[in-house]
Amino acid sequence: NFESDYQILINEMELRMNKLEENREIITDGVMNVDDYFLNDIRLAWMLKEPYDEEDGTGGGWSYFEMFKGENLYLEQFNRAHKVTWHPIIYVSYGIMNNFAKWSELDYIRDNHKMCDVVRNVAFINSQKLPSKNVTRTDFNDLFESITQNSDLLNRQVNLLNPNVLIFGNTFNLYTNILNINVSDLIEYENGIKYIVKDEKLYISTYHPAQTQITRNLYVD
Repeated sequence: NFESDYQILINEMELRMNKLEENREIITDGVMNVDDYFLNDIRLAWMLKEPYDEEDGTGGGWSYFEMFKGENLYLEQFNRAHKVTWHPIIYVSYGIMNNFAKWSELDYIRDNHKMCDVVRNVAFINSQKLPSKNVTRTDFNDLFESITQNSDLLNRQVNLLNPNVLIFGNTFNLYTNILNINVSDLIEYENGIKYIVKDEKLYISTYHPAQTQITRNLYVD
């Protein structure tokens, strides 16, 4: 049973990763609508770095899914200035889940708020689960330390969710050992995208969703 197995995993993550003496607890992730996720032919996962809470790295103890509750996710969450990173994620996810629609075929989320609901049906996996110690700059040493210590739990999470399309937003090098894929195995595509198909799964390495190197339409396409 997925839900019971996943809860056991989350409990183990909390026991091993929480740093209560530092007032830092994990922010759990995964997929919100489990049934819809597994019923889809495409099981999409965003492979991310780390979550954020307080500026000093304290906090946590909540779930990603708390952001995804409510009647209108756009008005309640994603129209806020600090949530713009989520906009490319929404457009890309919605396009993939709708026959790989191109940017020119999509509405703007400000006009079609229901597009934001897609985040409930895709998976989000952070390489480390504690709140970031620095909200402006990622400390990759901190990430690699967490991944090294907890690679077995992260590997179990990926296997339980079993995504068949995985998008890495400038994070592929964090997951190479877990996935047993080398960066050198990736095939160059275009617009900064690299990919590989392995065991009937598509791995896409691209810029971080908050990137400024290419236009949004190229990123989404």
